[in-house]
Amino acid sequence: MSVAEEITLADGRTMAYYRFGDAAGEVVLNCHGGLVSGLDVGLSDAAAQASGISIISPNRPGIGRSSRKAGHGILSWAQTDLVELIDRLEIERFTVMGWSEGGQYALAAAYALPSRVERAAVIAGALPLDDPQIFGELNATDRRLSSLSRRLPLLARGYFVTSRMLAGASPRVVARVAARTMTRVDAEIVEENHEWFAQCVVDAALDAAGAVDEYAAFVAPWGFELEQISVPVDIYQGGVDNLVPPSWARTMLSRLPSATLHEYPDEGHFIAVTRRPEVLRGLVAPV
Repeated sequence: MSVAEEITLADGRTMAYYRFGDAAGEVVLNCHGGLVSGLDVGLSDAAAQASGISIISPNRPGIGRSSRKAGHGILSWAQTDLVELIDRLEIERFTVMGWSEGGQYALAAAYALPSRVERAAVIAGALPLDDPQIFGELNATDRRLSSLSRRLPLLARGYFVTSRMLAGASPRVVARVAARTMTRVDAEIVEENHEWFAQCVVDAALDAAGAVDEYAAFVAPWGFELEQISVPVDIYQGGVDNLVPPSWARTMLSRLPSATLHEYPDEGHFIAVTRRPEVLRGLVAPV
């Protein structure tokens, strides 16, 4: 797996990020999912190299070696931390992708930086969860953790500390435990790639307070509407995803001004692993 690089932001915080693929290739910015980190795209390193793609995968505030920023929001992250990173790396134009919770950050980047983001991809992404009806359709684990993070943050921290310790001590066990909440197709992917999964979990929960902040941001208002995004968006969704309702993808499609839906009826949430090469090729394909 890649070793994190770091920059110091204008306010003194540290931002950690990973590089995968071809360093001289076209830039794809990765927005990692929830309960994981910028390492979540690590399994696609070879595919990115083969396609001539440079993946930049930052950790958001409080994740891995990135300094915490209590109360950070989805849109504010795109407007501040992300802009500092791409400016520092002298990246003028790029495409962006996000898996699961990362999908809303990819959309925030597309909304906030339409002159720099050429295309976006949302992989098994969520709709705005400040809508009580949408929140009620979320899986039980994410509902529970987001509620704890907002109402009983110390208890939520305890969960993340325990997850980090278990993942560090026994990658196979943490993968097996996580797989119990997944469909068979996703469980097989996680257990087969247990070392990668455990590394992502450890990195995500290095700062338990930061992991709590992440969950609070996950269910907070986005600060923009889907209808306001002018950048073309590709939506990727598995038909047997039990973590994000597959119906959300069609709702997202209906609300985005320029979007294409790619559906995989027999796959689940971890199309981020099985379909990532396809996502990457789509992002850099000539329009």
